[in-house]
Amino acid sequence: MSLLQPEEHDESRVITGTINDFSIRAIYLEMYFDNTLLASGTAFFVDSKKGPVMITNRHNLTGRHQETNQPLSLHGGVPNHACFQIIGSHEPFWYAFDLYTDDDMLTPVWIEHPTYGNQVDVVGILFSELRNGVYRFIDVKEDWYTWEVADQIHVIGYPFGINECMGIWATGHIASEPAINYRKLPCFLIDCRTRSGQSGSVVIARFKPGDMVSYEDKHYIAQKIMTHTLGIYSGRINKDSDLGMVWKTSIIRDIIKLIETSKSIIDNKFSPHRFSQLSFDDNC
Repeated sequence: MSLLQPEEHDESRVITGTINDFSIRAIYLEMYFDNTLLASGTAFFVDSKKGPVMITNRHNLTGRHQETNQPLSLHGGVPNHACFQIIGSHEPFWYAFDLYTDDDMLTPVWIEHPTYGNQVDVVGILFSELRNGVYRFIDVKEDWYTWEVADQIHVIGYPFGINECMGIWATGHIASEPAINYRKLPCFLIDCRTRSGQSGSVVIARFKPGDMVSYEDKHYIAQKIMTHTLGIYSGRINKDSDLGMVWKTSIIRDIIKLIETSKSIIDNKFSPHRFSQLSFDDNC
């Protein structure tokens, strides 16, 4: 694909140890107005019958506060296109795409939840062109295990725009009862020291070998690492607090189902004219 820009090979960054696959599944995302960088964030891909779907936070792409609708950038601007980086079979590649189908920025390319709409800070973007370009997806199927308050979780993303091609892991705990929807929306709270740039991060929980697992009134000993997707992180509820919001995987499944069943979903294309204007920091 002509839009691909591979990173230059750097012998000093040859991987000699073991890499957790979830570190690579976290996608680094940058939002621009024309060629001005406004913000960075995180995303991940979920597979669908129509092709790869990027999942991220709505506020990452609108550039506006989810509740007040005020611009998040200090410039006061909002993005009209975005770029993301994925790990290919050998090296990282950059992709650029428009966020709207029109110059007036009235028709976005992302898909919102079929019921909650813009009340939910989660969106999906279909990229069928990446059928052979995305190798690592996040599984969002319904979980067989019931996670509880105080269970340990991990938020995998790119705080402060730190991009080393691998997501940074932040660790915390479930802070609110997951069975009870926070603010009557399908989300719950975590207590985790997250920062800007991690919006859109996948949130996981894990069993490690030797952990006790209770299921259907029986107890088992985990024999291997088992990773479970709990949802997508969307930011702290207050700048002075470490409490943050996680939208449940059911929201993502609903968006994927809408994309798979609707005939009017935008299949997003890459934007060579945007791509040619940009210069990237080759950190990987």
